[in-house]
Amino acid sequence: MKIYILQTQDQRSLNKDLEWSSEADRNVVFCSPYRDIALNQLIELNAKDIDLRASIVECEADAKGRPVLTADLQASNESPPNSSQSDAA
Repeated sequence: MKIYILQTQDQRSLNKDLEWSSEADRNVVFCSPYRDIALNQLIELNAKDIDLRASIVECEADAKGRPVLTADLQASNESPPNSSQSDAA
């Protein structure tokens, strides 16, 4: 089963308290089984913070409906941000 989470460009995930967290705890990560609900949440967050750079990430769900955070998602939370990216507007 596919579910959707919200993640910033620096790999922080939105939690259920609608706060950005770098902790990869799948029990508190905001997730939705529907992409349109995740998109609506992203639009609401962008309305509050116009400088926010976040995206919808599709991931697998376990038997309890929690996101299965893959090793690359968890590793990206632990690594420093990539400084070689261009400053595209």
